[in-house]
Amino acid sequence: MSVFTQQILEDIENLPPEMQAEALDFIHFLRSKWIRTEAASKLRASNSGEAVAVMAEIAARATAFQGIDTPEAWQREVRQDRPLPGRD
Repeated sequence: MSVFTQQILEDIENLPPEMQAEALDFIHFLRSKWIRTEAASKLRASNSGEAVAVMAEIAARATAFQGIDTPEAWQREVRQDRPLPGRD
């Protein structure tokens, strides 16, 4: 483990739990930013067939909707939580 990584870990360990959670969220943000930047540079250097492969790779790394097993069931559940105006 690098000295830089060790320093980050020590600093995070000295934070209260709610700040540790915020630090983790920020790390996830930075990682997704890095993935987008990496993909953009690959897209500029590739042709259209390779671009599709790069986009598929990015989609495979995404974790935003990992907790949703079936999109249809999730959509029904979300719509049940809020009544639509003018509809019974």
